[in-house]
Amino acid sequence: MAHKCKIVKGQIIPANPVRFKSDLSRFEDKFVEIKIEKIKKTRTSQQNRALWLYFTILAYELNQRGLDMKTIIRKEVEIEWTKDSICQYLWRPLQKTMFGEISTRKLTTEQINQIYDNLNRIIIERTSGEVQVNFPSIEELFVKNLDN
Repeated sequence: MAHKCKIVKGQIIPANPVRFKSDLSRFEDKFVEIKIEKIKKTRTSQQNRALWLYFTILAYELNQRGLDMKTIIRKEVEIEWTKDSICQYLWRPLQKTMFGEISTRKLTTEQINQIYDNLNRIIIERTSGEVQVNFPSIEELFVKNLDN
């Protein structure tokens, strides 16, 4: 059983005190082992939206230049890109190779940055610099809106 807690001035502050107290009472007068680990910060919902926006923009940029899946991945496949195919054929293989994770939900913000950096480098190499898509950020979207 696991509980999310915060350590404040040497005290354990549970995120759900009622459940924590209930679970503690089950072990009254017994020896237990308590393991303390820092919780890794996983991607935020905002970062998830940015990730899918990146897939969408990259698919658009590749399609605009006629760089279908055949050009980037396999010669046998002549299909236009979608945000889902970017995720399935470009992002996830890197993610699985680099971190052994299948779901983006379990990635930390730093892992997303590392996967993006690698994928961006690969896209630049395979398109001879024709396609380079920055990872979406609020700042970038704000500046684009000001320009329009």
